[in-house]
Amino acid sequence: MFHVERMSKTQHHKILEATDHLVSRESFSIHWDPIRQRAWTAVEHLEALDAYYRSPGYISHSSKPDSLISLFYVWARSIMLNYKYTLLKKHLQRNSRVLDVGCGAGSFLSFMKKKGFDVFGVESNAKARDICLKNNIEVQSTESKLPPASFNIISLWHVLEHLPSPESSLGKYRELLKPGGILVIAVPNFESHDRIHYQNHWAALDVPRHLWHFTPKGLISIAESSGFDLLQKRALGLDVFYISYLSEKYRGKSFPFVRGLFKASWFTIKSLFTSKHSSNVFLFMKRFP
Repeated sequence: MFHVERMSKTQHHKILEATDHLVSRESFSIHWDPIRQRAWTAVEHLEALDAYYRSPGYISHSSKPDSLISLFYVWARSIMLNYKYTLLKKHLQRNSRVLDVGCGAGSFLSFMKKKGFDVFGVESNAKARDICLKNNIEVQSTESKLPPASFNIISLWHVLEHLPSPESSLGKYRELLKPGGILVIAVPNFESHDRIHYQNHWAALDVPRHLWHFTPKGLISIAESSGFDLLQKRALGLDVFYISYLSEKYRGKSFPFVRGLFKASWFTIKSLFTSKHSSNVFLFMKRFP
């Protein structure tokens, strides 16, 4: 894999040492790639990464809130579902086919199904797949059996940063999209105000699960080189509040929720003038040959 191959060659580009706060408490080094304008996590054994997702704290694989913070997460998710739909609805017809890659427990697909669209999911986590199937969401473990040119929209909500080979994956998604289809990618912003403030305690580093740490320029570059044209870039405004809370918690601060709330509000205000939001969503159109 690219980031593994580069690891021994770019030690002088090491910029951070971050801790896996969710599962293992291990430390991982993060390196900067000046050519591709993105950072990467040095992971030696990609085949062992599944173990780092086995945590009750991994909310995207859960269907029911079981704490005050997860209740807040679910509440914010419901707001963001409507926001996502507002972004996408002008690109959708009533018979549009929607594929959500890394769909988790299927909240986005369930929402879109209620809006009348044909929905499909890809999810590697067996527990999350079971939840989808119980909710009558068609889901597969990989994209390998999906027919080409069969989807109007493919979405990756905070998924691309987990994939070992993003360029290769983008090529696959281009093949799965119909002519003029839309690719939706949401990722944390490595240039954001909260990342600069929290440094190695920034929760959106999420090592080693996040193999890549994208800047907007870096993401747009690989999408364009993979046959897509940028249509729109928008902020995901609520992400910064959850990320700031977790970052304060990882720093060992008292009252992390309150501190995170105030700091996230400040980051949001600053981002209104700089566009350095905590997370962004990008809409790309499949380029005609």
